[in-house]
Amino acid sequence: MAAKQRVTARSAALFVVLASLAFAASGPLARYARPVHPLFVAFGRVVLAAVALSLLDLRAIARSAAGLSLRQRAAVLGAGLLLAAHFALFLWGLDRTSIAAALSLISLEPLAVVLCAWAFFRVRPTRAEQAGVLLATAGALVIASAAGAGEHRLSGDLMVVGATVLYGLYVSFARALRDALPARSYAALVYASAAVFLAAALPAAPGALEGVAPPPAHAAVAIVALALVPTLVGHTAVQAAARRMSPSIIALVSPGETLGGILIGALWLGAIPTTTEIAGAAIILAGATVAIFGSSPPAASSAG
Repeated sequence: MAAKQRVTARSAALFVVLASLAFAASGPLARYARPVHPLFVAFGRVVLAAVALSLLDLRAIARSAAGLSLRQRAAVLGAGLLLAAHFALFLWGLDRTSIAAALSLISLEPLAVVLCAWAFFRVRPTRAEQAGVLLATAGALVIASAAGAGEHRLSGDLMVVGATVLYGLYVSFARALRDALPARSYAALVYASAAVFLAAALPAAPGALEGVAPPPAHAAVAIVALALVPTLVGHTAVQAAARRMSPSIIALVSPGETLGGILIGALWLGAIPTTTEIAGAAIILAGATVAIFGSSPPAASSAG
């Protein structure tokens, strides 16, 4: 029994490290994709991820989709719409603010899931979760106070916060589908739905289709990497792990994404965070950690 527990703990630790690294690449890759519009980057990452999953087992995905009720199909579309809006706001916000600010604020995702579970499922947060929400909110305010320095802009911060709220809604909305579909089929259908909604939004966004036929080589590589690493590997792995691992373990991916993403951004792109951004990030991470370890039962995963 002890050996089995050690293997389980090792597997959980390995999952958190690998998933955190996959998600940590999201922010720096999206920034590297400039000057391609962030809405097109969001579209590219989900459509390529959907195609890749479909190539792995299209028949199984089709069978899963055919077995859904009308209500479940509507739920898949709803989940795709929320995921599309989440990616659009996150990537657009990231483009309008500093990497450190955006990746710090994305650590609010587990807390957004807690609040949405309270609002929609009457799952009352524990005292630790409430304390974590307050602490992380204070950290977000510290982050916002640094707006105006370098690339840091309040408008981008607000878009990223909006993305975290949408992610909380996405997790709550998709909760009912976890038993209706295998993880891979669920991910493929939601990515495909998100791609449809983003494709419909592209013509309405000024400049979203400029310079994308074809995109610059470096941007194309970045979009493919976004589809394969944080989307296909990260999101799909989290969806699968959430069915068999403790939600507390899944939620640890979000702080890991923040720390890893800021480090990658600093080393690769020279995006050095300011002292205020570092302080705000530390407070947010502290709040997220308090909420994660004090949750009962928490349910969150990252979505950068």
